[in-house]
Amino acid sequence: MQKVLKSALWCIGIALLVSGVSAFTVTGVAIAPSGTLNPGDGVNVSYTVFAASGVAFPSYDDLQFISSLDETVWSYSIVVNGVENVRPVVGGHTVTITGFELSYRDQDEVLVKASLRGRVPLSFVPGSEKTLATIQELDSRGYVINTTTVTVSHLIGTPTPTPTPASGSIIVTTIPSGADVYIDNSYKGFSPLTIEPVSNGNHDIVLRKDGYEQTLRTINVMGTSLTLNVALTPIPTSIPTATGTRQTTVTSTFQPGQPSPEGGVGSLSVTTSPPGAIVYVDGETKGVTPATIPGLPSGKHSVLLVLAGYSSLNTTITITSGETSEYSTALAAPAKTPGFGMIVAFLSLALLPLVRKIRK
Repeated sequence: MQKVLKSALWCIGIALLVSGVSAFTVTGVAIAPSGTLNPGDGVNVSYTVFAASGVAFPSYDDLQFISSLDETVWSYSIVVNGVENVRPVVGGHTVTITGFELSYRDQDEVLVKASLRGRVPLSFVPGSEKTLATIQELDSRGYVINTTTVTVSHLIGTPTPTPTPASGSIIVTTIPSGADVYIDNSYKGFSPLTIEPVSNGNHDIVLRKDGYEQTLRTINVMGTSLTLNVALTPIPTSIPTATGTRQTTVTSTFQPGQPSPEGGVGSLSVTTSPPGAIVYVDGETKGVTPATIPGLPSGKHSVLLVLAGYSSLNTTITITSGETSEYSTALAAPAKTPGFGMIVAFLSLALLPLVRKIRK
């Protein structure tokens, strides 16, 4: 008999130590106001806990409500098979309902209707979800049964905007392809081309291709990927002059782009007096003076300057890798052939002595 009693007491002890399996569910959660909550705002939270439905709530466990709000006031009632028992209003961050109050027969339905009101703590940092209330079950030792924890959360303030990246990228395509691509006077390669990273802000994109006009576009990068697609414009086969239009063929005195053995690229700055001359480098149109031409291979290059009403000027300039070579010149107007009136005037002066002798 004594052994049987000891065995029964041992079983009861084990039952008290083993955490109960949660049978409760939480429904009907409501937060008022439901919109934006900011630190310091008042708020009401309500919910219903099905403590037992088909399986009785363990008598040795407790049901616990926790609030993270300030100035919290709780109101709750226990409903058994539709009969509601309103409990006194209590304050504080925690309310614990014992298993003795919730434990009934398996066939009984036991609900807990709970509501709390409080104020959003000033310590809550806006822009993130914060827990307003927690519902959990405690075992016979007062430990939380982690699998039972249910939280009620809400966004405090407004989400912090995602910071804009410090750089983006530019995808350059041209029709036709194969154009030289420069960004802010720095050569990047042939189109189609992806340039990255590109710092935020405005950037000048220059496109050059033999037989086509130079194209300039300004792109504003703001941490995103932008696409620039340009149809290049063919260069006209004639150059307008002061008296009309004449056919012009640009020739070079040597092979274009003769780089030095060490390779590399440099730039050429060309100014003329008067300005407005078309600049040809190695037979390719590069701009109108004053002009800065980047991305030229180091070595010798043929430079031709053409301006209507002035004599064309052809010269050779050496480009040094990593440097800008400067060339400045005054264009000369073509010499005029003496007209018929000038010839008559010269003849009159020459014959004047002879006429005087005849008269004598």
